[in-house]
Parts: sequence; structure tokens; C-alpha cells
Amino acid sequence: MRDLKHLIYFENLLQEANNELVRQAQSEGKLALGYTCYFMPEALLNLPGCFSARLRAPRSSSADIASYYMTNRTCPYGRCLLERAIEGGFNFLDAMLGTETCTVTNRM
Repeated sequence: MRDLKHLIYFENLLQEANNELVRQAQSEGKLALGYTCYFMPEALLNLPGCFSARLRAPRSSSADIASYYMTNRTCPYGRCLLERAIEGGFNFLDAMLGTETCTVTNRM
């Protein structure tokens, strides 16, 4: 039970894409590389002077704007990522890396 405080810390980190660890790495002068899928080669994510952040859209309530640009038959993950990007939630990124693993990421 005493280790739960550490789990809460990590749970809080997942609440925002631009979290405390991201801001700390950027203050050290590192570049933020966002990626969409775990199939991304690690060699591209672990470049010197860079750090990677998997794109997420926590607490997304609606993907209305994204549904305008993408069909509503695409997966909610892709639509929520696009919605968050339109809202400016990924403005902290210096680069975004994507893979051609599914039709949703191909359309983004």
C-alpha cells in the first residue's frame, strides 16, 4: 500500500500530453518528437538531444471537428488525436513522426 503514492504520480503524468517530464526535458534544451504508434522504430525516437512522447488525447469528450475532416467510421483514437491537434494540444512538439500502420494514421 505504501507504494501507491508512486503509482499516483505516474497516473497524473498520463493526464496531459505536455506533462511535467516533457516540460523538464524541453527546459534542458531537448527536442520533443511526437509519435502515433508503437510500431515506430526506436532508432528514430532515441536521437541525441531529443526525447519521444507518444501522442494521446486524454479526457477527450467530443471529436466533432475531427469527424468533419475524417469519416466517423475511423477509429476514435485517430479522430481524438486530430481533434486535440486542431485544439492546439500538441503545440509543444518540435516534430511529429507517424507510421503507415493503419488507414487512420495514413489519412492524418
